[in-house]
Amino acid sequence: MLVKAILVCMSAVSMSGCVSGNADRLSNALSMSGNEKEAITGILERSKSGTLEREAMEYIVSNMPYNLTLDGKGLEKYRNFYHLFAIYGKQALAMVDSIQEASGKFDASTLTPYLDIHYLNPEFIENDLKLAFKTRNRLPWSKSVSDKDFLRYVIPYRIGDERVSEWRSDILHNIPWMNDVIDSLVKKGVDDPLVAAQAIINRWNRKEFQWTSMLPAGPSIGYANVIDKSGTCREFAHGVVYLMRAAGIPSGIDMVPIRGENNSAHSWPFIIGRDGKTYVTCTENPSWVPAAEFDIFAAKIYREEFGINDDINSGLPEEISLRPDFFKVPKFSDVTAIYKPNSLHNLTISGVEYVKTIYLASSSNDQWVPIAISASEDTTCFKNVCGGVVACIGTWDGKSFTPVGYPFEIDAATGKTREIKGGDETAKVSIYSKFPVDERNGDLVYRTVGGRIEGARHADFRDAVTLFTVTEMPKRRMTVAYPPGGCGAFRYYRYVGPPDGYCNIAEVSLYGNVGDTVPLRGHVFGTPGSWDDDPVHTFEKVFDGNPDTSFDYKEADGGWSAIDLGRPIEVRKIIYVPRNRDNYVRAGDVYELFWYGEGKWNSLGKQQAFSDSLLYDVPKGALLYLRNHSRGKDERIFEYDFEKREQKFW
Repeated sequence: MLVKAILVCMSAVSMSGCVSGNADRLSNALSMSGNEKEAITGILERSKSGTLEREAMEYIVSNMPYNLTLDGKGLEKYRNFYHLFAIYGKQALAMVDSIQEASGKFDASTLTPYLDIHYLNPEFIENDLKLAFKTRNRLPWSKSVSDKDFLRYVIPYRIGDERVSEWRSDILHNIPWMNDVIDSLVKKGVDDPLVAAQAIINRWNRKEFQWTSMLPAGPSIGYANVIDKSGTCREFAHGVVYLMRAAGIPSGIDMVPIRGENNSAHSWPFIIGRDGKTYVTCTENPSWVPAAEFDIFAAKIYREEFGINDDINSGLPEEISLRPDFFKVPKFSDVTAIYKPNSLHNLTISGVEYVKTIYLASSSNDQWVPIAISASEDTTCFKNVCGGVVACIGTWDGKSFTPVGYPFEIDAATGKTREIKGGDETAKVSIYSKFPVDERNGDLVYRTVGGRIEGARHADFRDAVTLFTVTEMPKRRMTVAYPPGGCGAFRYYRYVGPPDGYCNIAEVSLYGNVGDTVPLRGHVFGTPGSWDDDPVHTFEKVFDGNPDTSFDYKEADGGWSAIDLGRPIEVRKIIYVPRNRDNYVRAGDVYELFWYGEGKWNSLGKQQAFSDSLLYDVPKGALLYLRNHSRGKDERIFEYDFEKREQKFW
């Protein structure tokens, strides 16, 4: 997002110089500190040599050249967007649009990066560090964590690229509930950071987090995340980390640059217990759970750090502009083994011509995104990789990724690789979606399974007869079902949602004859209410003839939508559309199917869909990718399983 601006700022930093050790890095930082060199040197000298305080100050100063703030005109407006969303929820989106229409759209690329070593007040660094140590000495659970963890995950004064503030002091002195929780824990004699962390997160979670990915992209919001609680996984994680570090609990951000099953990155907060183990929390898991129990799927998992990772940095080009975005300034460590201790593999790829830096890449839409570098100069080897994904290896020239060979599947159990390479033989396939429609990817299609269509002669359905039950995940947008013969004619029909399904359904169409194309009409009635009182998702939407609307009942169970046909009519055909994220093929849209070969995506031609499926002739065994030229952005690579006659998304 801000790579160009950051490159201008970071050009003053010697990335190659940081591999020579802490002493050289400290010397490099002092040489860059300009007018503040005397003040920083004074702070260092006031810290007694050989103490943890001195080590902490040297660690902070040494890595200040690799940390920065993004600031400038428009930043306050951008920060206010999150504040508005925290107060008004979805209604704030219209306010944000109005503000941007009146004063101009927020553009993060206009912000200026300011290196901490150039602009941050040394007095602030000293005071913040003193408060961190004071807190550790006061709180028994903080005393129980290791010096190493305290150094790396408590004392840093920033988390991301936010505007630096006195957040540590503000949390401890200006948030009454935080003081109440801490005082209560101290009185109880709690000395376990995990117990303290749970008490803090329990109290913080009393205020609901307002989730949205619809606000403009920009830098970290900072300490406001603790109070406002709105945004994406980044804002949630930052809010938690501020609280934990303020309480002297080692905490930080773990993340994946690309998930294993979709195109997005993800981040979440962690803490380190006195046992040295990692624990994780999120809205789905309000309790801190061991990292190995956390449900995350990706080839590589990393931990954000305040300092540079020398091991990774030494394997990268010295010129920052020649590095992929994720590796520009490698302030992260590999923690894949912590999360997946029983499913790690070391990949050794033979037959690759020696190049200093070979990358392992995962797919994001139709692009290959580097996520790891080879760990050996003699062979192409990638350590601690999780399987069950499709990956590719290649090089980076500063602008784009150049694949070496074909993509390959990494077997989840064995780590063996299977090259995905289309042959000369072709076959016809039916394509129904451009992106996986499963629960893991946030789709709602699964909520249809177990739903049923009933017919009755009384409006209260006391004599209801089940005509059809959804028994499997719908593979296509519009599924046709035929009730068994002899059920009879009914005046009333209804769709009943399954348990925990919130009666999520987009459309149900009933037909008197198999060959009919116009559905039966009547008076619609059902269980009143919708989730969050949203007037867009009421029971009327089930029979409104529009597959783009849907019912989202206010309760997980008990929802239904019915239609009164006015007279008994036997229904011989049913077409239903599950509530979905609009990733099925839809009539009227223009699509283009690609297959991967010779290091690029090759088009199999464009088609306008005339139904909810597309028919293509594809090379057998090839990796495929379907692009919708009409709408949407979620698209994912897949293979075609000819035995099951279905798409297999990666």
